[in-house]
Amino acid sequence: TAMTTALNHPDAVAPTDAAAPADVAAPTGTAEPNPPRSGRPRWPLFGLAGAVTGFAAVMVSMQTLAEEDYSSGVRVIDQLERGGYHAGFLLGMVSVGCLLVASSGWKRWAERRVPESLAGRTLGQGIAATATINVIFFCLMGAMALYLPGGTDEGWLSKESMLTNFTLLDFGALLGWWGAAVSALCVATLALGRARALPRWMGIVSIVLLVPPFAMAIGMALPGFVGLTMPIWLAIISVGMVFSRTADA
Repeated sequence: TAMTTALNHPDAVAPTDAAAPADVAAPTGTAEPNPPRSGRPRWPLFGLAGAVTGFAAVMVSMQTLAEEDYSSGVRVIDQLERGGYHAGFLLGMVSVGCLLVASSGWKRWAERRVPESLAGRTLGQGIAATATINVIFFCLMGAMALYLPGGTDEGWLSKESMLTNFTLLDFGALLGWWGAAVSALCVATLALGRARALPRWMGIVSIVLLVPPFAMAIGMALPGFVGLTMPIWLAIISVGMVFSRTADA
């Protein structure tokens, strides 16, 4: 019969009631939720460590000089001590490493929480920029420790050359924190804007600590004040990321 011929034909496909294989997932319109993470996040602690050691590096490298010493030209080199520069260099290297890890942590957080946000994509880059600029001036501290009396290469560099390094370190080790200032603007946007991916208090803290350096820069062309407020900002925000449920770090 026609039915028997159809069933015996080699190209005929027999009907089946078998279910689809278990390992084939049905398409859905939503992504799988991230698996729950146990405990508090630890990566923001690198931001805290980077802020503390970076601020400490600048403080310990500052020289105790009289006002007339600063205007004495190359003679100021005779008043400098290498110990503070050496400690500042070591602390600075720790800070740079911690800031780079914190930058990667923020990048991962943004990819999970706000993958389409321009502020989220920029946040980690600002902290990475701070580390990139700071490493230059921390290494200048190392150079000062190397060539000042008591250093292993004492006398290899002229006082005129060392005066250049000394002048650059007047504000230099503070300037990299303008990158963190951009990150603070991003935090304010994510906390107070439409996304609300961060607690509102983080946005308020960011704005409050951004006002002084911006005011100094606009009113007096003072470039280094940002290096005094942004380490405080990063330390506060980093601790907040560890404990905040809203941030879900």
